[in-house]
Amino acid sequence: MLYNENGVAITTHSMIKTMRRCPRMALYKYFDRLKPRHLGRALQFGKWMHYLLEAYYKGEDWREVHAVLCEKYGELFDEEKEKLGNLPVECMNLMLSYLWHYKEEKWIVHEIEFTVQCRWPDGSIYRGKVDMLVEDDYGLWIVDHKNHKRLPSADYRLLDTQSPLYVWAARRGDPESGIPPIPVSGFIWNYLKTAPPSRPKLIKDGSRLSKVLGDTTYPVYYKELKRLGLDPRDPEYRPILTRLARDRYRHGEIQTSPFFQRHILERDDDMLARLAAEAFRTSKRLHTYPFKQRDAVERSPDFRGCVNACSYLRICQTELHGGITSNLLRQDYKVGDPLSYHQDSKDGGYSTSD
Repeated sequence: MLYNENGVAITTHSMIKTMRRCPRMALYKYFDRLKPRHLGRALQFGKWMHYLLEAYYKGEDWREVHAVLCEKYGELFDEEKEKLGNLPVECMNLMLSYLWHYKEEKWIVHEIEFTVQCRWPDGSIYRGKVDMLVEDDYGLWIVDHKNHKRLPSADYRLLDTQSPLYVWAARRGDPESGIPPIPVSGFIWNYLKTAPPSRPKLIKDGSRLSKVLGDTTYPVYYKELKRLGLDPRDPEYRPILTRLARDRYRHGEIQTSPFFQRHILERDDDMLARLAAEAFRTSKRLHTYPFKQRDAVERSPDFRGCVNACSYLRICQTELHGGITSNLLRQDYKVGDPLSYHQDSKDGGYSTSD
């Protein structure tokens, strides 16, 4: 289905995940090579934060990147902005909160946006794009920034397949392609919550802040007090600030922040081998699947997956009922490089119609 310049088949984790979830989605995404022109708020938010984090860890001025993204956001139509929400303010507040939260971070960053790659038993390629390679007192770690509406549980991480496959690929390398093995110790999920920190509001008479407060962060609460002309040292607000300050990341302590979590999972070789064998089987099925027999490509209908998380729902519905999809394809999709889907929220610059 996808091949490099030497004709060697390539499989990414996104391809494996998509094939397992729904062959019909794989048809649209990798055989037809369709990419949605319009991305929802969650993906736009995640992409925006990814660009800020990438600039920061490269040692660049992330505020300049934010300014460029704000300019592009300003070019959108009002109805588009309404759907996306106030991304400039929300992403700025979350980024400032992130930097405050991890102020004592002691990572040594070796790589940003790097490729892990190795060979399957049949000589084909498994490839992944990783956000960072970092080092701490305990070794080298693959780091992936993950944006979620709700931070995932440990149960999810114990069954996750992406993280161990990236560790497996990094340790093996692909010398034939000039990619050496990397002796990584494991994987770090760098979670960020996509719901923005709440900003405190004044009561009707404007004399003080409302006691009703959702999840927020110390920097956002403190900044809003100053903006409203209130004194952070006031006995009414100091206990709240003290409580919020306790959410700050401290290595080895329980993490209590509702917005930021980091979790490490080390993987043993036996477990990596089991998951690699499973993924290889999916890879073979994907590359040999008869997608050309379009009407026979299976659907895996699921309410949450189809309605809430599938970018191809309308095409799938239209084709199932014998409708014509030409106008739908022209208006809502473009044809692009499937390998740009190495991570679902990273497929180009910030735009709703790039």
